[in-house]
Parts: sequence; structure tokens; C-alpha cells
Amino acid sequence: MSTKEELKNQILKFVAGLDEQVLPTEAERDELRALCDQLCPHTPTPRPIDNQEVAEGVWVTRFASFGVKHSEGQPLQHDTNLTFQSFGKLPSAPVRVHKLHQEIEQSSKAYNNVVFVSNAAGDTDAIIVMEGVYSGDDENPQRYSVAFQKVSLKSANGLSDDAMRAAFGIEGDAPLSKEFRPPKLHSDIVYVDDDLRINYGGLGGFYVLQRTTEPGFSVPLNH
Repeated sequence: MSTKEELKNQILKFVAGLDEQVLPTEAERDELRALCDQLCPHTPTPRPIDNQEVAEGVWVTRFASFGVKHSEGQPLQHDTNLTFQSFGKLPSAPVRVHKLHQEIEQSSKAYNNVVFVSNAAGDTDAIIVMEGVYSGDDENPQRYSVAFQKVSLKSANGLSDDAMRAAFGIEGDAPLSKEFRPPKLHSDIVYVDDDLRINYGGLGGFYVLQRTTEPGFSVPLNH
């Protein structure tokens, strides 16, 4: 078995052994980051921005160290607020995060974060879609400069907007979708192959994602 395969297997085994409802310890984060640092030089796609079909797809987050204050101390599945999940653009309402997907589509240059949530009572499911577009960086072929510009709260079960507001405790006719001026963000795809992707974020976080066969929710992806 090659060094790359050994390291990849260690990473996959490591993240599979984590409890998504329990915050990893600092030692666990350091150990995983060290494994990622060792694997990254072995990436079969050192210039992903020039080979966008490799990064395209629906990816499920297996580990996330977010690098931002309101989320850094949280496991993957955690209680948070709709406002925190939307750059402050959507109304304040408690939500429970269950799963994170990222959907990348090369023809539209979509780079969308899809967050599967439920309301505080746990009886209504919804999806937060943070829509972004990516562009390349001439000096860093691993860097995806991402402009997030629209966020929406959508029902997972076909509920009307009014029913969604009632379920999540959102008052009046507050909008469930909002466009905004994109903040300047970037994320480096430091490793990517057929089923594993590792990103180092511009805010200091790092992420381990696996490709999933689930269809895209925000863009038409089926691979």
C-alpha cells in the first residue's frame, strides 16, 4: 500500500470514528490536521482550479473546524441560530444542524453550502442554502475565491413560507430568502481525488469531505 493510500485510510478511519454530536478534543483536531498535512502533498490534482470536473459534485462534510468564533466550539451536529448560519441575513430562530453538504458545479461556478436543520421542537425539517460562486486565483491554483451572495431557508417537506415561519418561530412576513453583498472569502482545496476532499479555509478552519451519490439540492448534480 502506498503512503498516500495509508494516510487516506487513516483519515477516513479517524473521521468515521468521531461522534458528530460531540466536539472533538484539541488533541483529536491536531492529530487529524497532522494527517491532512501529510496527505496533501500526495494530491493527484495539485491544480484543481484547472481541473474543475474533479472538484465538481455533492460533498458531505465529515469533519469541520470552522475557524470562526460562533461555530469553532461546536461539533458537526449542534444547536445554533438561523442568524449565525446566514451571515446575519435571516431572522433569529433556534435551529439544530444535522448535516452539512457542499455542492460545486463547474458550468455555473456554483459553490453552495447546504445545511440540513430542524426547528427547536424537532418536528420540522428545513435546508439552509448559502449560494456562492467561485473564481480562481492566478497565484494559487488550489485557491477558490468564493463570493456568497444569497441565502435561503427552504422547507424539506414542501411546507409553505407561512407554515415555515410558524414552525421556526419567525414573526410576520420576514423574508426567508435574502441577497447580499458578497464578503471576501476563500478556501484552498489542498487535496482532492475521486471520493475525498480536504479544504483549508481562509478563516483558519479545515474540512474533510467525502463525495456522496445523493443528488444536488441547490444545483442539478447527480454524481
